[in-house]
Amino acid sequence: MAVETRIRAGAPTRFNKFDGECGGVSSVHLRCTVTFEHASRRLRGGGAAVPDRVKPELQQLPWTSDEVRPLRDPSILLRPDDTLRAVRDMLAAMPRLRGVDLSPANWDGEHTPRVVAAWLQEQGSRWLSGARRPCRFEVEARLQVKQVFHEPRAVLQRCLEVAMQTVAPGSDEECGICLDEFRNGGKSGPVNLPCSHAFHRHCMLTWLDRGTNCPSCRYDLTGMVAAPWTSRTSNDTTTARTRRRWRG
Repeated sequence: MAVETRIRAGAPTRFNKFDGECGGVSSVHLRCTVTFEHASRRLRGGGAAVPDRVKPELQQLPWTSDEVRPLRDPSILLRPDDTLRAVRDMLAAMPRLRGVDLSPANWDGEHTPRVVAAWLQEQGSRWLSGARRPCRFEVEARLQVKQVFHEPRAVLQRCLEVAMQTVAPGSDEECGICLDEFRNGGKSGPVNLPCSHAFHRHCMLTWLDRGTNCPSCRYDLTGMVAAPWTSRTSNDTTTARTRRRWRG
């Protein structure tokens, strides 16, 4: 993927349980205060992540959102997988977290969704084994989301979309960088650039960490893509720019 995401669920995170204060319907409340950091690994950037200027609407930080789910089936708190799934669904429903990759591998810190779900299970099992008065479970968390746009990967993905792919993975043609045949199973598959030259994707990724041009003809690959949080929207003009380059 072209966007790398890291989510840190750091302190302070508060866990509270309120008995008899919820109007007869038990519920789970999740409040998140979220800050964002955006950066890009750019062409010819050596793999370093450089902070980005973001769209004005994304500069209003920190941002807080609440999700409330009634516990119509309290027994969900006795099922670990269902509890964890419910916590992840609540996070995914928050407006500013929509589109953020919330996969388990992207989380760091002491209060990940799995830790929140474990607390709900512990409190829920005690509650269900007792008087079961209506109650409200509350979790307040601070999340730090860092998204890094990988421009070399995005360029190659864009090439697969807009450039005619004429070299098959099993071809005996050679990569113009490593000179190995494309049918070599130890290498990644081929990708044709808009100039029609083909290279192993892995070789081209390494190349684009150091340069911005086709290794064979110096075709300029800059401006083909842009990070989704920046004001530049070059994806919409890539085809037109490609045509202009070949006209003159």
